[in-house]
Amino acid sequence: MDPHPFGWLSLVPPLVAIALAIITRRTLLSLLFGIIVGAFILQNGNPVTGLWSACADYLWVKATDWDKVQVYLFTLLTGGMIGVVSASGGMRGLVNLIVRFADTRVKGQVTGWLMGLAIFFDDYANMLLLGGTLKEVTDRLKISREKLAYIVDSTAAPVAGLALISTWVATEISFIEEGINQISGDAKPDAFLLFVESIPYRFYSWWALLLVPLVALTRHDFGPMLKAEVTMLSQGTAKEESAGGEESLPESSSWLNAAIPVGTMLAGVVAVLYWTGYQSVKSDDLEPTLLQIIGDGDSYRALLYGSALSLVVAIMLIAPQRLLSAGQFSWAVLKGFRAMLPALLILWLAASLAAQTEPPTFDKETGEMTLNGLNTAGYLKQLLEANLPIEMLPTTVFILAAAVAFSTGTSWGTMGILVPLSVSLSAGMLTGNGETLDVADPILLSVVGSVLAGAIFGDHCSPISDTTILSSQSCGCDHMAHVRTQMPYAILGGVLSISLGTIPIAYGMPVYVCHVLGVGAMVGVLFLLGKNPDTLAAEVEAEP
Repeated sequence: MDPHPFGWLSLVPPLVAIALAIITRRTLLSLLFGIIVGAFILQNGNPVTGLWSACADYLWVKATDWDKVQVYLFTLLTGGMIGVVSASGGMRGLVNLIVRFADTRVKGQVTGWLMGLAIFFDDYANMLLLGGTLKEVTDRLKISREKLAYIVDSTAAPVAGLALISTWVATEISFIEEGINQISGDAKPDAFLLFVESIPYRFYSWWALLLVPLVALTRHDFGPMLKAEVTMLSQGTAKEESAGGEESLPESSSWLNAAIPVGTMLAGVVAVLYWTGYQSVKSDDLEPTLLQIIGDGDSYRALLYGSALSLVVAIMLIAPQRLLSAGQFSWAVLKGFRAMLPALLILWLAASLAAQTEPPTFDKETGEMTLNGLNTAGYLKQLLEANLPIEMLPTTVFILAAAVAFSTGTSWGTMGILVPLSVSLSAGMLTGNGETLDVADPILLSVVGSVLAGAIFGDHCSPISDTTILSSQSCGCDHMAHVRTQMPYAILGGVLSISLGTIPIAYGMPVYVCHVLGVGAMVGVLFLLGKNPDTLAAEVEAEP
């Protein structure tokens, strides 16, 4: 085994950022300090070149990376659109329409979950649209912002990762194909088939999705989430979006003033995804499938164009109604932009920190290796790969993926690093004695499912994750409060994914039995550890 160039030092920057974020609750400063520490390590401890590298090689690069810039612009434009429709009273009209169905706390939570399932094609669009739309609904129903952020965050990435038509599909399949290409011999599985066959084995993704409605229907919460819900029920909280300008909102504004811009965004994203995907996969001899087209679409461009179009439509729709003056229009857009600035700054810093953990690259012509970052995942892999029993491979891959995603704050980056390694490693171990690789082998499918689901699990727990950041910001929730309240639910799903998922599967238990046991265990834990926040809030109010 080749020695790692940085060893345990490769873990220091993300761990420093995570520890400081938890201790100080100052996410921006914690991320910035982690980036500086990482640059010092990469520059052999030289403070001058380290500071220059932090600014020039990471902060500036991620500020000008076009893919990231498109995400930043999408976030800003979505905030501007939400600001316009909110100031015009359109969001209130949409909320009033939704409230007809979501008139209780249980229905409000289930409604948020169902709306999250409906926006299955992209996790970013899911979080930004739902957070901005449902805040007023949940406030009226006295559902805490922490609970809303949990519903949004725990629905967005899992449903996008499981959906056959989403911005995740092509990326996940390409990672699997990279691993298949590393398998020796001619009998290699099809990447798409392996992707589809692995869907039932992504235990955390399924159970994280199912836990949201189970929490709502059982009316049981536990841990910091229970405290947040009791506080909201017994005291209520003045929200930042409703302070200041709500008294001047137009009283009669159609729900169409919100639904049409939001629908335009969804239609625009899907249309651009289809167009760019078709241009990418079309051929003269074979007509591509819808799955291939959407999967190969340019998701960043689709998000950017969809958000820009929705803002234009919102302005053109609302301006002729004279619900807002020119000054109010401008202020509404700027206020929406301003609400997104904290998310943009954290996304930028998180991307810079993630770049410092990247693995080396190899020049195909010269074969020379270039160290781009600390190769944090490579060090974690070296720690766990020696003398590993085949039955423990799915569990180990799940834990490794979760650790990398937690440390780096990126599920996609984790998948890109570990999926090819996991696929090739599992195939090599399963065919070590000359056996033919079976694409339906439960261990192989569980390994693929474990690395994809484990990355989402680690991402859900990480305070430096972009999706964790976006969900808290879009829902108007304190970021570290969201991390603290969501983590016990994520850990419950992660522990059950191992104890009732990856381990039993490796020893021959059918996958459907694992799902039945997992859902039953989640219900049992909710009743064993959880309490009804409505009951506790009533007791608090009754105290003298």
